[in-house]
Amino acid sequence: METTDFEQKKSLWNSLRSFSPAQRQTLPRLLTKRDRVLLLIFCATFITSFGYALYSLTNQYSVPVPARGGSLREGIIGIPRFINPLLASSDADRDLTALVYTGLLRNNGKGELAPSLADRYEISNDALTYTFYLKDNLRWSDGTLLTADDVIFTISLVKDPSYRSVLRPNWEGVTAEKKDDKTIEFKLAKPYAPFLENATIGILPEHLWRDVLAAEFTLSEKNLQPVGAGPYRVVSFEQNSTGRISSYMLEPNPQYVPYPPHIKTLEFVFFTSAAELQTAYQNGFVDSASIPGILTIPSSEESLTLSLPLPRIFGVFFNKNVSKALADDAVREALAYGTNRAQLLESVLQNQGVPVSTPLPQKTSTSSLFFDANASAEILTRGGWIDSNADGTREKEIDKEKVPLSFTISTSDAPDLAATARLLQEMWRAVGADVRLSIFEIGDFEQDILRPRKYEAILFGEIFGFDPDPFAFWHSSQRNDPGLNIALYTNPRVDTLLEQTRAQTNRMEREKTYQEFQNIVNKEYPAIFLYSPYYHYKLASAIQGYAITQITNPSDRFGSVHEWYIKTKNKWAY
Repeated sequence: METTDFEQKKSLWNSLRSFSPAQRQTLPRLLTKRDRVLLLIFCATFITSFGYALYSLTNQYSVPVPARGGSLREGIIGIPRFINPLLASSDADRDLTALVYTGLLRNNGKGELAPSLADRYEISNDALTYTFYLKDNLRWSDGTLLTADDVIFTISLVKDPSYRSVLRPNWEGVTAEKKDDKTIEFKLAKPYAPFLENATIGILPEHLWRDVLAAEFTLSEKNLQPVGAGPYRVVSFEQNSTGRISSYMLEPNPQYVPYPPHIKTLEFVFFTSAAELQTAYQNGFVDSASIPGILTIPSSEESLTLSLPLPRIFGVFFNKNVSKALADDAVREALAYGTNRAQLLESVLQNQGVPVSTPLPQKTSTSSLFFDANASAEILTRGGWIDSNADGTREKEIDKEKVPLSFTISTSDAPDLAATARLLQEMWRAVGADVRLSIFEIGDFEQDILRPRKYEAILFGEIFGFDPDPFAFWHSSQRNDPGLNIALYTNPRVDTLLEQTRAQTNRMEREKTYQEFQNIVNKEYPAIFLYSPYYHYKLASAIQGYAITQITNPSDRFGSVHEWYIKTKNKWAY
């Protein structure tokens, strides 16, 4: 009876197992051609079967998890000047600062304050003492240990007026004390309800900044070559032929806690206009884009758009000290009635926002002012403002001087602000005001116009936190730079209310105080509030692990950037 192929293979395999290593080396010379072919087929079949079984087992008992790798190139309108948590004033500054630095707490992008450098914190029963405990073995991106001394040092600079930090008002009446290398105690003169949000301020490394004098603080190269404890660190930046920064390259900070980010490189490319950013995005030059309200970029399969409300109020703030016309109550009230917010919202923001007519964001705002051009004209006429020579501009005699209803609105060249200014110019000219425009590059605007208060009227925005605190914008102590009271507003009762509301930990009591504050401001028209825009973030669809639902600043989108990922790997499930 003839043996089958299977029996032959089995016999061959058993024979092979009994051979010594030396015999196996000589085996190929002993096998026939047919036997060698059978052996190769057997080995190939075995390897294929084993690989398929291993693959099936891996798919069945493993799960994909984030892996390090991938890159993201993002486009931003604006040019960074201060990658420094004490000085950052533009969105470009704040974006990079949020990536390079971190605070005791961080905004996680979901409307929550999450631990960052702090492991935990405690609040005393009287809400006057906040104690923070640092995590173990914290280090700066250069490897130097981060201790309570760095926290104390940072807060001392914020509180020192010579360093001109825009955050100084939030730290007035607060003392910081080091209890040990990992413990910091903040003592408040009186309760301050939003204090925990103060703890998100990025901490500066004392060993790099302690020898920088106050006069040199804004000029230091460390503002463009920062070292922080945030999720990413700066690798390099590029400048164009004119010296303007065109891009920044970042990589994961290996010292970041709880773990370094997954995405291997982040590159930020800076554009001077919305049109430039739009073209770059549509041509695939950038993967994602931080988009102002007026810019619309078509969606694609390679991206998704997050549209989020921001607690920002844009408006025109009047400097009554330099304009006799704007010092007249009737003029400011008439301009308020002559402002068509619905038209601004539609024409400038393509309805990507909400109209605002009060000094607080929408969730705490309760009153509104409707557009009425006839009422505006009547208010001016009753106030003595008449167009006597039919040239389209009203005049009034003030202190025996004929004063025209004429003033200049100053603003930056941000597309939405420039478009808003032009529409306001048309609206207010229609009721008899001669309105001129002065539009500046953002850096020149801040340094030459905003900070020295050299304007008659200024079109600008106010940024609030999760728990709105209008102190910095409306308290009389904040009229001079670096204070943010750009209307140079003074009212003793409002000062009292703003001080009072900071100490009210009961939300209902605070809302009641806010309402009285708003009623007073609304009656005096120190500014005309316009709208609060939505924020749009075009994110590449390759990005996974993000959870961005509620932010106060566009930079808050990076609150959990260490959890984002592009690449994955399989891990055995237990």
